[in-house]
This record gives sequence, structure tokens and C-alpha cells, in this order.
Amino acid sequence: MEELTIEPLGDHPRGAFCCDLDKIDNFFKNNALKSHNAYGQRIFVACKAGDKTPLGFYALTSMTFRPGMNKEADKKFGRFDAIPSVYLTMIARHKDATKGIGTHLMLDAFRRALQVREHIGVYALTLHAYNAKVQEHYEKLGFQVFADPGQDQEEYKAMFIPLSAVAATFAQAG
Repeated sequence: MEELTIEPLGDHPRGAFCCDLDKIDNFFKNNALKSHNAYGQRIFVACKAGDKTPLGFYALTSMTFRPGMNKEADKKFGRFDAIPSVYLTMIARHKDATKGIGTHLMLDAFRRALQVREHIGVYALTLHAYNAKVQEHYEKLGFQVFADPGQDQEEYKAMFIPLSAVAATFAQAG
């Protein structure tokens, strides 16, 4: 795979980005920089070294979920009204980009979530799966569907992976 850099969104040309999901494409082209600059969420872009053209991106923010992730989380956070997490709002690669870029983006998101965990209390990396196929992919990475999805829409399953599990996997991999 070509050498990639993953960096905060800046003067990257976003107009031609296309992942074939209008909602994500429109956000990235029209609202990502505004949201990033306002610290509503932080956007990170994958590019070839020396080229600012986005091959993919992901966005992170913080979020709290009410208890109901799983028994372990409920036991740990039972006395709290909410469970703190790093929330992956979206992740996408350009439809013509090399396969594997999504993996690089996800690994980078995991690393950043672990860095956040070292500075503030967060339990998990959370997200909503766009559809059943995406949910299956995230389950292979170790994400779990919330035990009590609450008000979540059926097609966007709330999912999480405890950051302790991510840290253990990274430690094992060296």
C-alpha cells in the first residue's frame, strides 16, 4: 500500500470526494471544515504523502450513552446516568481509493481514542452502523451492539468496543 498520512482536516480539497453515500459526501464537502474548526468534532483525513487530496476521513467527538451497553459497563457505571465515550460520527473512503484505507483510518481512530482515554475518563469507542453489512464488519473488529439500544433507529445500530479491549489488542500486537 502507498505511504499514507492521516492528519487533521485543513486545506484539503474536498469537492471531488465521493464514497457513494450522499449523507456522508455532503457532510464532508459542505460542513466538515466548519464543524472541525468549531471543535464540534475533529475530522482526520487520509492522504498520500505529499498530496492533500482526501482518500478517506473519519470524525470523532465525545458522547455519553445511558447505561445499557452490556453487563460489564452497567456494573462499572451503574451509579452514573451516562457512560462516557469517544464517538466515531462517520468514517469513509473515496470510492476509487485503494482498499485498506478504511483499516488505516480505523486503527488511527483507535489510537486517538486511547490517547483521549489517558487524559479523560472514557469507557468505549462508540458508533452507529449504517446498515447490517456495516454492522457485521464492525462486529468482526470486536464491536458489540448495545444490549439496550433504547431509542436508536433499527437501521442504525448503536455499537461500542471497550477501550480496554482495544488497548489489550494493541499491546498484544506490539
